[in-house]
Amino acid sequence: MAVACALGELLTVLDDFGVLALAVCAPALLALPLRRRLPLTALCATLPAVATWHLLLPAMITMYVVASSRSPGRTRLSCGLLCAAALCPWPLAAVGELTPSELLGTVEAAGLLSIGPTALGLLAGARAETEAQLVRLRASREREQRLGAERAVIRERARLARDMHDTISHHVSIIVVQAGALRSVETDPAKRADAESIRKHGVRALEELRDMVGVLRGADGPVTVPAGPPRLADLPGLVADSMLDITADLPALAERSWRPGLETAAYRIVQEALNNVRKHAPGASVALSAAVAEDRGSLVLEVRNGPPGQRREGPGETTGGHGLVGLRERAEQLGGRLTASPSAGGGFLVRAVLPL
Repeated sequence: MAVACALGELLTVLDDFGVLALAVCAPALLALPLRRRLPLTALCATLPAVATWHLLLPAMITMYVVASSRSPGRTRLSCGLLCAAALCPWPLAAVGELTPSELLGTVEAAGLLSIGPTALGLLAGARAETEAQLVRLRASREREQRLGAERAVIRERARLARDMHDTISHHVSIIVVQAGALRSVETDPAKRADAESIRKHGVRALEELRDMVGVLRGADGPVTVPAGPPRLADLPGLVADSMLDITADLPALAERSWRPGLETAAYRIVQEALNNVRKHAPGASVALSAAVAEDRGSLVLEVRNGPPGQRREGPGETTGGHGLVGLRERAEQLGGRLTASPSAGGGFLVRAVLPL
């Protein structure tokens, strides 16, 4: 665009185009594309065309680029050179023939020719610097907001860790101690077995609780050595401790090694499904299956219970939690799906498909 404008100005001097015009216009036009890489050199190449008043636009455009580069020393030098070239009469011998009004007009034209593009360039450079500063300010604000959000998450994690340690851990510890005491004094073997099951599950809950508190604390404190995530191989133990009438079909246990996270998610899904049976269908028979799909592409888990049997005496368990929501989230995190719906005969079916 700049070169096209300069060529357009060249058309105005074609009638007086000679050797001198060619000698001063050619360097000015050739130097114009170099104005951004070599601004001062390009400006010097355009000054002869200004001194002879053949071409003015190349010098003005280059001066604008120099001023917009935000280099004060180079800008002052370039503006002075351009003003001096515009003040220099051509031919030099004509300086004595200038009238005062012509001399004043020459000074005014030289001032406008040099100061005008310089002011525009400085304005453009200041605007670009302001926009860059605004971008940096926005980035800094976003970074501060992100850091503030991270600090809020860390504080909330620390609060949860404190609450879990000070409240839940306290109550579970009491349950473990009392179950152990009951096992020691109880003479009925069945009741001793129940007390031992309560104590064992309480101890496991405390271990997992300590692991969770350590994760929540992060770098704020030492993390205990985890007890190890549950695996599919632990399902028989879960079935044995469930105190439910379960028929288990678990061919997946001998199938293969599983990708990280899948075994833990599968175990937790079965665990929560059995827990729901205890809460909502006490006394119901349960059919549990864990097998690899026929296409060998997914692990299929099914927990199917019949209608509830006779309810046990005593206070009911708390209901209305978020168990099924958590089960679906576990399955979706692995790219799978989980369905939970009533089955024929008044029972319930939980089915999860987890990709391998």
